[in-house]
Amino acid sequence: MNAKKLGKKIKLARVECDLTQTQLAKKIKAKQKSISRYENGISMPSVETLVKIAKALKKSTSYFLEEE
Repeated sequence: MNAKKLGKKIKLARVECDLTQTQLAKKIKAKQKSISRYENGISMPSVETLVKIAKALKKSTSYFLEEE
């Protein structure tokens, strides 16, 4: 999975849920800076973190992993 594509999907899902990066970070017990780094494709979340993000954003984990 391409980090940039994954980041775009995370951001899109977060905006759909009307959450800020800070709110998402609190929900998954992470730092806002980490969310920013994921969304900008600078770093990739661990599988464990991606599962937490998916739950918080009401999406399946496969939504984030499937290629388009």
